[in-house]
Amino acid sequence: MTSDTAPKTNEMCCSSTDCSYLTELKSFIRDVTKDAVTNSETEGGGGGAGVTGNTAVVGNGIGELRTRNNAETYLVKESEELQAEVLVYVWQKLSSCNCPDHFRLGLSQLVKNEILSELNNAKVREDLMETSKQINTESQDAEQLKCFDLLKLQKFISQQLDKILLRLSDNSKEDDLKTYADCQDEKRRKSASSYIPLCTVMQVKNKPRKMEDRNVCLPRFGELYGLENQYGFFGVFDGHSGALASTYAANQMPYLVAKHLKEFKITACQTETDFYRDVLEASFLKADANFAQKSLGSGTTAVCALLKYNNNISSNSLSANHLYVAWVGDSRCLLVSPTVSLQLVKAHKPDSIDERKRIESIETGGAVVFVHGQWRVNGIINVSRSIGDHSVKAVIAEPDFVDVPLQASHDFLILGSDGLWDHVPESDVVKCTYKSLADKQQPLENIPKQLIELAKKGDSQDNITVMLVLLKDRSNIIENYTKSVEKST
Repeated sequence: MTSDTAPKTNEMCCSSTDCSYLTELKSFIRDVTKDAVTNSETEGGGGGAGVTGNTAVVGNGIGELRTRNNAETYLVKESEELQAEVLVYVWQKLSSCNCPDHFRLGLSQLVKNEILSELNNAKVREDLMETSKQINTESQDAEQLKCFDLLKLQKFISQQLDKILLRLSDNSKEDDLKTYADCQDEKRRKSASSYIPLCTVMQVKNKPRKMEDRNVCLPRFGELYGLENQYGFFGVFDGHSGALASTYAANQMPYLVAKHLKEFKITACQTETDFYRDVLEASFLKADANFAQKSLGSGTTAVCALLKYNNNISSNSLSANHLYVAWVGDSRCLLVSPTVSLQLVKAHKPDSIDERKRIESIETGGAVVFVHGQWRVNGIINVSRSIGDHSVKAVIAEPDFVDVPLQASHDFLILGSDGLWDHVPESDVVKCTYKSLADKQQPLENIPKQLIELAKKGDSQDNITVMLVLLKDRSNIIENYTKSVEKST
């Protein structure tokens, strides 16, 4: 069981014998191995936060399942889904416990490869696998497959990660630590001409009984999945009827997008925009089709942002220069500059003219019914497109798509579930974010919390997820904003 999705690590950390980054890594390993069991987060919005170089994560929203009901899980196919589950979970675990950014890629590769190797062990496989009935749509015969149970798999990954970090805490392994570093790349990324977006995300359970939102935040997506170009990938998934669909989408979507970026080629009659539209659409539809085979009743909205970075080798610079967004449902993405805020998502609601026409067409045979204060497909679901929801034929997973060439004036993205957007005017979201960014005493990871509080004041009863992606350095954003304000006065 091998993989080519993770990047290669450097042979040496730095030319100098004393690498300052190693001190940071040793401190991290020492801290997390003091008491491994304290690394787990509390459920919902009460979990601890961590600024992790490019990512800050709060709460149970990183593709992890937490449940008191062992039936609330799904089975992971070894052939198509296992690597995706392992890679995302390892990366997010390292992110949530503050692994230094310049070692995270190398350590992710180490942990992933060792876990995949361990999963070849017959005893381990026996403990983690369950039997699933896979339906062959052509013959309608039920095929018995052995699949990994997600809850057991995630627990196993956490245990293996703890063991590996404990092993690396051995002083005799210090020289080995250098092989997991990418310090030269880190220096390039921190140079004045280079910038990889910082991402911070927070979510709260709020009034519902369960947290069904999930998210994925991968500023170094291209490096993590071994792509030729440099990308960032960000997604918010608002689940309903349970968290299985949102968990599945958060874990599988990055892998599917990377897979299609590798496999698809731009044809002579295609534009680059067409290419990325095809990649994202194929990824959404494949995630939906794979989830349908699990015969689970859950569904999820999805908004995914793919940032393409320019990679000017001659000038040794790196920065985001193009944005591609695809979505189903009503989670949204706002692109913000000091003068203009552009809502990139037109929500898929059953009562919109185009969606209602499609739903009620003779071919689809659905209905739009007003139930419990909302327009719903067949009186059940209040979004007309989603991943999952396969019991309702009229609800489809075909995403809409927009692309935006990024300008110097663009400062940040805000992705969020409808628990935010339905209760806070976009102008207030923008104003609050700029105000918080300008407050130097305000840690970056606390800014989404301010927006969540606004949503609560606006009487939001739903799960709330807010993700902030900075497209340039924070000081440059404030300088940009200040100049704009001065010009307008």
